[in-house]
Amino acid sequence: MNTILGSLILIAALIACSSVKKTDEHTGESHPPAQTALPDSIYRFTVSFISIGSGIDHKAREEFMGFIKQFGEQNSVTIRTEKSSWGREGESDYCMKLEELTSEQQEQFITATKDILKNSKRVRYRENSICRAGRRSDTK
Repeated sequence: MNTILGSLILIAALIACSSVKKTDEHTGESHPPAQTALPDSIYRFTVSFISIGSGIDHKAREEFMGFIKQFGEQNSVTIRTEKSSWGREGESDYCMKLEELTSEQQEQFITATKDILKNSKRVRYRENSICRAGRRSDTK
């Protein structure tokens, strides 16, 4: 009886330890830790402009697009962004691999982006996730 009870406790402990995941503060979505080489289907950072019946936050999108350009110029790189349009009111995702940036630059870019967009209730972001299916186009 003690052996069975001990085994069950050990199994429960192993399951509990293996289910710890890093979550994103803004969306609560879980994602794996940052990696330097991601699979082709995984994008390092995705910014989603959503609508709650009143269209997307155009001002936030303009600020974001301006920031991408500014960050690229400061670091002498062109940040490649893949736009996936998926809604009727302008909803879209901007998916970025960020392979042109070092790991440190990626973290700086992501942190600064989150700071710029933190006040918009119609913007979401994800790290290390797939890009939503939709009409795709490269923006840079």
